[in-house]
Amino acid sequence: MSQATSPLPLSTTHFKTIDQGNCNPRFMRCTVKEVPKTSDLVKDSHLPFGLAVQPLADLHSKDEKIPLAITTNPEGPVRCNRCKGYINPACQFIDGGRKFICNLCGFSNSVPEDYFCHLDMSGQRMDLDQRPELQRGTIEFEVPEIYWTRHPAPLRILFAIDVSFCAVQSGVLESFCQVLSNTLFSEEAFPKGTQVGIITFDTSVHFYNLSATLDQAQMMIVPDINDMFLPLSSDSLFVDPMESRDLIENLLNTLPSMFAENRAQTAVFGSAIKGGVLGLQNTGGKIHVLQTILPTLGPGPLKLRDDPKLHGTDKERQLLAPQDSLYATMGKECVNEGVCVDLWAFPMNAYVDVSTLGVLPALTGGDIHYFWNYDKKQHFQAFNNQLERSLIRKQGYNAALRVRCSNGLTIDDQFGNFYMNNNTDIELAGIDADKAIAFTLRHDGKLDDGEAHMQCALLYTTRLGERRVRIHNLRLPVTANISTLFKQADLDTSMNLLSKQVISQATKKLSQDLMGELDGECIRILAAYRKHCAASASSGQLILPESFKVLPVYTLGLKKCAALRRDPNLNIDFRVYNMRKLKSMGVASTARWLYPRMIPIHTFLNSENINIIPQERLSCDRLEPHGIYTVEASDATHIWIGQAVSPELLSKLFNVSEIEQMNPEIIMQQGIPQLENELSKRFHRLLSSKDNININNYNPLKLIRQGLDNAFEFNNALMEDETFNQMSYVDYLCMIHKQIQNEMERDKHDQMVSTASYWAYRY
Repeated sequence: MSQATSPLPLSTTHFKTIDQGNCNPRFMRCTVKEVPKTSDLVKDSHLPFGLAVQPLADLHSKDEKIPLAITTNPEGPVRCNRCKGYINPACQFIDGGRKFICNLCGFSNSVPEDYFCHLDMSGQRMDLDQRPELQRGTIEFEVPEIYWTRHPAPLRILFAIDVSFCAVQSGVLESFCQVLSNTLFSEEAFPKGTQVGIITFDTSVHFYNLSATLDQAQMMIVPDINDMFLPLSSDSLFVDPMESRDLIENLLNTLPSMFAENRAQTAVFGSAIKGGVLGLQNTGGKIHVLQTILPTLGPGPLKLRDDPKLHGTDKERQLLAPQDSLYATMGKECVNEGVCVDLWAFPMNAYVDVSTLGVLPALTGGDIHYFWNYDKKQHFQAFNNQLERSLIRKQGYNAALRVRCSNGLTIDDQFGNFYMNNNTDIELAGIDADKAIAFTLRHDGKLDDGEAHMQCALLYTTRLGERRVRIHNLRLPVTANISTLFKQADLDTSMNLLSKQVISQATKKLSQDLMGELDGECIRILAAYRKHCAASASSGQLILPESFKVLPVYTLGLKKCAALRRDPNLNIDFRVYNMRKLKSMGVASTARWLYPRMIPIHTFLNSENINIIPQERLSCDRLEPHGIYTVEASDATHIWIGQAVSPELLSKLFNVSEIEQMNPEIIMQQGIPQLENELSKRFHRLLSSKDNININNYNPLKLIRQGLDNAFEFNNALMEDETFNQMSYVDYLCMIHKQIQNEMERDKHDQMVSTASYWAYRY
């Protein structure tokens, strides 16, 4: 499939791609399928102009694997001497194969001797079929020592576990040890060569020697939390999990009882991070840190600054900014050492200041996982799923990313979770399959007719310790026609870019101002289409571009999400968690986040075509009493069961004949029973289809029986209804239509005034 010549599939669909010189759209998508020739065209259309890049995205099961190109030159892959772009299918070879013209900057480069090959009668290299980098839009090169910042090594993962009183009494410590035991010895999570280490911390930091030669793990305590040092060698701290399996299993089994009488009321987060960085400073790697309580001791002690009276008010943005600059300094140190941090927060009805602690994942390319008032019955399976996904997904570390464009285009800004030491290179201590970065583009010169080119280069170390550079190439036709621009616009990518832009302004602007800007952006885009592409239509008729016809519902979904909405009942830590998550999400995940799927299970199970999943609009008007529905919301997967569901269907799915016989708590704890019938099997296949789109499959499962259970959270997920004191979709659409009419009248008035001024000046 070619992005330049074939219809671009929606990001949320399952599709197979054939790489013919343009990269898979899962890796890189542009907000427009045809690039505007001038900046005036962008200004007139008001369309977002940029890219969304997810360099390690999961492939479809039928997609070909990314080929590894051979590099024989000690200088590495062939590159342009001027712009440093990498050789790719759009480069043109001339002068009998002795030179090539860079498709990005147009510079004529000499071909290295070891790369030279004669051209055939059509001007193609005679070894083209042996050079995947000249055929594929996505390619990987294994790079020589000149590309190393340190000697590449297999990934080392450190688990830093809070063992304070709160962690023990809440059951978080016991659950974490169980979840880790379930996942740790999987070859998917820890392929041969990768290593694991464990430390615990409360008012001091405890390191564990897990060497396979020992009979049991040795604990070494560092009580001086303000002057951390490593009490053992890194080779004793990090071990092969299979070689030391008995020691690790024994340690995880004994940790809950070892600290059962612990009365420590805090956990020194900063000291644990510093200790972890000391252990990883020679190789780089990843730290998964579990925190259940606000760290008030050690480096970067934090104060309880949360005030519920500020929630949903103008002063709330003060709580969105970190309270101590030391965490930004620690984050930069982690990036320099190639150490990525994942935060697992388990606050028990308390404030842990995710705004500040989350600076480390935000700068290093890590994740934040948030479980408010952890309940093992409700959250254990989701906890297990999220940790499993975090460990087995495609990932790398010690990475740097850069996007290059054709002459006439340049990168204007970048949005995501990363660190930048200069204006061009994005530094990522860690990168994985779920992370995406958005870029805005602008014209900085004349853009030639024909095609525009973009190239993303990711330099990283794989989990197995191979230093590679992954290249994604994208070429798109150039257009000067605004109608074509609207026709070829990509709404999913545009919303990914817009959401990241809005979230990046959250600490600088009031939430109502941000939502006003979203409304304004929606109105300007749709009014521009009406003005330039449908001016002859009746003013009372709402006309939307085919490519952007669901822009209003996506905009409303963004306004109602936990990252933006004004809600005094919303936990400030939960808001920040959602903001950071949305800022790192890929295109497909963002689309599902803004408008979750509601699947009528009763319709799906009765359908003969199991490959088509029916969906309903998110409104209570669509719910039928005889139906069963799932809603994949951002924080939970809800299963709504109507009061008139047939006993036969209940029996085949839940092994009961009446909804009164169902126990939602047991189902949340044990899961939906797997029964030996075809309907049950199809239902479970749907629920367990974990892929790069269904981000919500890793969330807790919640069961709602119509008329019997509290449906407050479920009703709030129906975003087309009037929720969170905001308009329903129908009312919002009417408001947008009215504002478009006002915009058209204003333009008409301005044009009349301009014309009158012209004739008055002339005569």
